[in-house]
Amino acid sequence: MELREWQEKLKDKVVEAIKENFLVALNAPTGSGKTIFSLLILKLLQKKGIYVVRTHNEYFPIYRDLKKVDPNLRFSFIVGKPASCPFAEKDVDPEDINCKYCELKEGIREVDTNGKPPLQLLKELKNRAIEEGFCPYYSLFNSIQEADVIAITYPYFFIDRFRESLGLDFEDYLVIVDEAHNLDRVGEIEERRLSEFTINMAIKEVKSKEAINVLERIKEELKVVVLPDEKYIKLDKVPQISSSELEILADEYEDLRKRMLENKQIKKIYLGTIIRFYSLLSTGEFVPFSHSGKIVLKNPNIGDYLRILNDENFSFLLMSGTLPPKDYIEKVWGVSRRVYYLDVEKEVKKRISGTYECIIGIDITSKYDLRSETLWKKYSNYLLKIYYQAKRHVLAVFPSYAMMNEVMKYVNLPKYIEKEDTIIEDVYEEIRKHDKIIIGAVGRGKLSEGIELTEGGKSLISDVVIAGIPYPPPDDYLKLVAQKLSEKLNGKEEEFLFKIPALITVKQSIGRAIRSVNDHAKIWLLDKRFDSLWWKKNLNCFNASKMRL
Repeated sequence: MELREWQEKLKDKVVEAIKENFLVALNAPTGSGKTIFSLLILKLLQKKGIYVVRTHNEYFPIYRDLKKVDPNLRFSFIVGKPASCPFAEKDVDPEDINCKYCELKEGIREVDTNGKPPLQLLKELKNRAIEEGFCPYYSLFNSIQEADVIAITYPYFFIDRFRESLGLDFEDYLVIVDEAHNLDRVGEIEERRLSEFTINMAIKEVKSKEAINVLERIKEELKVVVLPDEKYIKLDKVPQISSSELEILADEYEDLRKRMLENKQIKKIYLGTIIRFYSLLSTGEFVPFSHSGKIVLKNPNIGDYLRILNDENFSFLLMSGTLPPKDYIEKVWGVSRRVYYLDVEKEVKKRISGTYECIIGIDITSKYDLRSETLWKKYSNYLLKIYYQAKRHVLAVFPSYAMMNEVMKYVNLPKYIEKEDTIIEDVYEEIRKHDKIIIGAVGRGKLSEGIELTEGGKSLISDVVIAGIPYPPPDDYLKLVAQKLSEKLNGKEEEFLFKIPALITVKQSIGRAIRSVNDHAKIWLLDKRFDSLWWKKNLNCFNASKMRL
């Protein structure tokens, strides 16, 4: 297999660093061949590998590239119960599925995880499972023991109880964390939410008058404390529940789980969402916040979930096209072991990805105190102008859902607007209808990071609009995070907690249009604050054009 120049130049450096017990952090652009490079490192180290990724969709590139590097190596993967149970709908929580009642639990089959792409295989296993009497979930679990390369999602590694359930000796593996710029959000996996909608759905599920009364009371108390603001506001008081009331709900929940499995049709059980909310609240480790009309439990100690990175019995390779700087990894993520940081383009002293040109709008800004109907119209006029000059689709990325919805209501063009429950397939379906559309997305949402619209290896997005700098809102949650990190950040809270996260969001958005070395895109930075040395340096936009409407 012929290697790219950077892969040839850096492979020995990475191998040596891992042997010397460094945590290796690799910053390399989209489409540069990170996955093949990491598989090559496994071969050179003669180690097994565990790939830790965000979504199941990211399993396929590992499976595909492993066949290129060494078709004799065995691949396997893990998915959660909701994705693998033949009786379950996709939106159920893992805890809704009570395997002890299931007739398939003991049916474990040997699964050939090398023959077909992971999600295709999973679909076939689920289709065969009931007729042949086996459990896809436990069969896949069984398959990882003999595999050379295993793909898992973030919860199975960063949540202790899930990692321990795998039964693997991690010292025998190189742990490769892909899209590692997301690691400061790992704690979101364990967040729990309580909303009026969830309570109303739970009321429909329960049978006893006692359970209904408990839920009705919680709902009324919830209405008093939550606020509609799209930012985290710390709550001093939340609806309480006694242990006897929790027991009433738990009994109803158990009956629901058992009944659904007997009926071989497992749906999301909203009552379970409420029980898990209160179980997490009782630990005292999570802080309640109001956010968009819901109560959200969040842990402001980012490093709690990343302590495993400091275990020197583990070998790590962190990879991303938008990896934060080394001092961010050390100070915000709390990595105290030695870090070997490699920025590929700086190492080889040239671009190894596609190119882009920057245009800064110097007569507009999304600053909170200047937001108004006039501003929304001005942003929509910019989008109109950009759309008509664009060669293909336009991705417009906003700091928040609220701002996106305000601006996009004035955009009377073919468009698709991201929602909190958006699935990528909906976007594909919409773009097939038009030569070009405007895709409205939110920074760090599903479409600004997860979308890959390509044809013949080239991106179908020709223009990316950054409609305002996507700084995290300066809310109560961020204040708590800043308090926890204040000693380490030493007065640099603005850079580490606002600028760097916003920079990563912008770079990820740009990456949607740069999927190969042959791609070229226009990047419209619609906020006059981008016209600063810090932003131009970090976005490599020193020669940016400037424009006014």
